[in-house]
Amino acid sequence: MKRFAVIGNPIAHSLSPVLHQEIYRQLGLKASYEKIHVIPNTLHSFMNANELDGFNVTIPHKQAIIPYLDMLDESAQTIGAVNCVHGGKGYNTDWIGFLNAMELNGVDLKGKKCTIIGAGGAARAVAFGLVHAGVKSISIKNRTQVKADELLDWINSIFPNNDPSENSDVIINCIPLGMWPDTESKPDVEIQVGQVLADTIYNPLETAWLKSGKTKNAKIIGGLDMFIAQGLASADIWFGEKISEKIKLEPIKKGLKSELC
Repeated sequence: MKRFAVIGNPIAHSLSPVLHQEIYRQLGLKASYEKIHVIPNTLHSFMNANELDGFNVTIPHKQAIIPYLDMLDESAQTIGAVNCVHGGKGYNTDWIGFLNAMELNGVDLKGKKCTIIGAGGAARAVAFGLVHAGVKSISIKNRTQVKADELLDWINSIFPNNDPSENSDVIINCIPLGMWPDTESKPDVEIQVGQVLADTIYNPLETAWLKSGKTKNAKIIGGLDMFIAQGLASADIWFGEKISEKIKLEPIKKGLKSELC
């Protein structure tokens, strides 16, 4: 039986096992998926000892894990963050999940002015996706201005025509503010009528920030679709085939929502 997992700190909130076990159930695959709590100072020992067939990586290890890997795929190399590991190679499927979620919700990003909240690994993946989607501009809002400037410099290196704007058509939250159990917290950003608000958080399904957007008639997109899409992309890598094209999404969504409600 193949063994897979997700590592992070904290990790109790993760629903990755629910997602992947439903994938295995639908396809009749003999595989297991677990949550492994790995704190920063034990990442080295985990990497030396693990015998998994593949694993996902979440906060706070997406960048810290890179020195322990033999190689990176092109997207992970460019983004500088990894959320999927297979055979000693690091991949980034977060940007794929983000773009698939936007498409699924009817959002055409081409020519849009975008703002990203945050400057960590998730923010870099989303920025990479936005560049690929042909947006007009990307601006960064982050608590620490130095990190915001660093991310913006990186974006400009792969998107030379970037001209950050104060006004945004699309705002994407890439920080854990509002994630369970701190569900009342939300980013401090002004919301305009008609904007698209996308949150990378999927627990809760609808964050306090997205609820605020509803009152301004903004189009809101929770993190569940992105979460599912990045997970399916990971399964494609681990099994070496297009698992994602064989999966029925509704049973997956139903199972995840039952855990969140």
